[in-house]
Amino acid sequence: MNRKGFTLIELMIVIAIIGILAAIAIPNFRKAREQAREKACYANMRVILGAIEMYNMDKTSMLKSMADAGDPTTSASALVSGKYLKSPVNKPEMSCGYGGTELDGTGLIFCDVHGTIEGAGN
Repeated sequence: MNRKGFTLIELMIVIAIIGILAAIAIPNFRKAREQAREKACYANMRVILGAIEMYNMDKTSMLKSMADAGDPTTSASALVSGKYLKSPVNKPEMSCGYGGTELDGTGLIFCDVHGTIEGAGN
């Protein structure tokens, strides 16, 4: 007999192995992606905090919150127009929202999803 090709059992074994590998890899991929988003969020908060500190050193009126004058875009536009930020910060997740109060005192900036930089376990 001169048979060519794979038997059904051989194909089933290969498919089962691929399924097991996928079952192991997908949760690890999701965890790595979430960690990358979290680290990007913390990096964004550090950049924003640095820009606010530079703004506060240069100006006589300090930027005290991320939403001065009740407008959430005020501080971001002031930082971009004053060349403290090159462009508005891109959020790693749609639900990330950066905020903070008392930036002149405590210097805390937080994300609605990931919390504060201090919670990152530097």
